[in-house]
Amino acid sequence: MLDILFLIAAIIGGTVMICQFLLTLMGMGDDGGDIGDGDFSGDADVAGDFDLDGNMPTDHDTPLGHAADADYQHPDSTWLFGVLSFRTLIAAAAFFGISGKAALSAGISEPMSLMIGIVVGLAAMYGMYWIMKAMSRLASSGNERISYTLGKHAKVYVPIPADGSGLGKVHVNLQNRTVEFQAVSEESEPLRTGETVQIVAVKNSDTVAVRRLAAPVEA
Repeated sequence: MLDILFLIAAIIGGTVMICQFLLTLMGMGDDGGDIGDGDFSGDADVAGDFDLDGNMPTDHDTPLGHAADADYQHPDSTWLFGVLSFRTLIAAAAFFGISGKAALSAGISEPMSLMIGIVVGLAAMYGMYWIMKAMSRLASSGNERISYTLGKHAKVYVPIPADGSGLGKVHVNLQNRTVEFQAVSEESEPLRTGETVQIVAVKNSDTVAVRRLAAPVEA
């Protein structure tokens, strides 16, 4: 009976994990089934545009702000509940089944095999939780970094089409290093390579909006 339980857990958990991995590779992963603190979307997109006209969202409108809220709303007494999510439970089931089945195959007694399966399953659950949390922090860090470009001057690297009709690229000095971002422009004329522009809005995690700097007025 225990052998069948291990087999079912390994098949179901392993199949779902493989499907999730393949969907993630194709950009179709969905963490909608996560609950508690385990709900890490991994989506680095900024929630709404940042701009220079007083419309920059507060921290609570960004993934970084939501992450902070989540940490605040889950005290230590509910930390275990925060670990539980669809992904962590699937990982626990898969490794519970695989390790338990392997232990039985090695001639270990059923009670000890069950204990091994439980310990390995819990370890896999916590491991998945920390991996997801690390990915969430990396995504939030990326959002925070691109928001620092607002108001900065940048150099056009790949020409930017006019009227927002396409994407170009700009280089901007950010935190003592040169960083490349995709860029759009609402200017009536294209922005050419080498032109200096100003970043006026953040569109998403890797795209900014820029405008041509006004020519200095001659005395």
